[in-house]
Amino acid sequence: MSDFLDKSSVHLFEFNSERFVLDVNSGSLFNIDSSTYDFLESIVNGESLNSSDAKLEKAIGKEAHIVRKEIETLIKENSLFSKLPEYFESNLILKSMCLNVAHACNFACKYCFAKKGSYGGSNALMSLEVAKSAINFLVKNSDGREHIEVDFFGGEPLLTFDIVKETIKYAKESYPEKKWRFTITTNGFLLDDAKEAFLYKNDVSIVLSLDGDKVTNDKYRIFKDGKGTFDSIFPKIKKVAEHRNESGGYYMRGTYTHGTMEISKTVEALRNFDFKYISLEPVVTRESGVGITKADLTTLKKEYEKLANYYIDSQKDGRWNFFHFNVDLETGPCVQKRIHGCGAGVEYVAISPDGNIYPCHQFDGIKETKLGNVFDGITNKVLQEKFRKANFLFNKSECINCWAKFYCSGGCLANNYTMNGDIFKPYQIGCEIQKMRIEAALYVQYKLSESGIQSLSYQGSEVK
Repeated sequence: MSDFLDKSSVHLFEFNSERFVLDVNSGSLFNIDSSTYDFLESIVNGESLNSSDAKLEKAIGKEAHIVRKEIETLIKENSLFSKLPEYFESNLILKSMCLNVAHACNFACKYCFAKKGSYGGSNALMSLEVAKSAINFLVKNSDGREHIEVDFFGGEPLLTFDIVKETIKYAKESYPEKKWRFTITTNGFLLDDAKEAFLYKNDVSIVLSLDGDKVTNDKYRIFKDGKGTFDSIFPKIKKVAEHRNESGGYYMRGTYTHGTMEISKTVEALRNFDFKYISLEPVVTRESGVGITKADLTTLKKEYEKLANYYIDSQKDGRWNFFHFNVDLETGPCVQKRIHGCGAGVEYVAISPDGNIYPCHQFDGIKETKLGNVFDGITNKVLQEKFRKANFLFNKSECINCWAKFYCSGGCLANNYTMNGDIFKPYQIGCEIQKMRIEAALYVQYKLSESGIQSLSYQGSEVK
């Protein structure tokens, strides 16, 4: 049996002192005992079946043949050491857009990838002409797609809320045949009842930025005068969350850094504020004392274990959703969908205030990644084709034999570029964090399924 098995098609891991085997290609997950774990590990490490059998028999005695027979059955059922299903490189078509309506911000967050919101330029705001042209460009290039997504981003998009409102109105009135989904990402400082009423009425999902409790948040999320932002924004975003807790349509999105790595406590604090939809992302930066280091990974592993336990236990008192634990063990995306990335530069683009087109919001302002503009369309076809290739999982050599490839789809191209200067070269620390989160998510969903508990699902756009 073992002489013909693809060893990279299974992943063995331990989480919170329990052992699991994941079949990479089928997504099957099994909770196993230590003897079975050792048996499978010896096969993965290249030992012969007879040698592995001998070890198993020595460990558990006469029951060894039963374990082997169960494994052989799973192999025959294509649930273990399964073969990669057929796939092909899809022709990705534009479906979503980030309208970066403000190269300006009222905050000065220390870790901001957008250089305090200005993207390294002047404090520019998008004109209505550019916004309308962007909507026209999106529809024209979406090749008949019925569902289209637009994310209002910045800087701080509420600095130019009139443009946001007029753009939504223009999109709906000009293209009523489309099913529009809008999202806005905001720090919350300019939120008020009138803005929330408009956003809610128009089914605009909100991503609200908060890094945790007052001490954690105010360490990096500050005003331009250096003062913390928590006291000014918390009452406003709390009010929005309370308004939407039953219907959904929001995410509380935090960032953790080298200096704020107690993520289990951070998420618990956010949950204690009664937020039901929570996301927490690692910062991606080279800045010393802020960026995540290799030495931090051991601590993060323990934190994700704590967070997983907290998530499982707290579901009994009230259902809530942590974005990175959203893994479906039964009916997840097919392999054909999993082999393509976020679509940056092809399915998804970002528009700067002057109308320039970039592969995504994190590339905005990087001149060498400019694809064109909303008036002339995509003019750098060579660059777009490069992003098309980078969005295909098997064009990244380091991803081909990685067990996590069908969960991260090759990772974030912007992070690859920021840290390695190459969209095809995965950012290794980011990869390790992804793997931790995936193992945590698999563990969480297994334990919830085992207990008959289902966490709260989310209806809305993906958190960026």
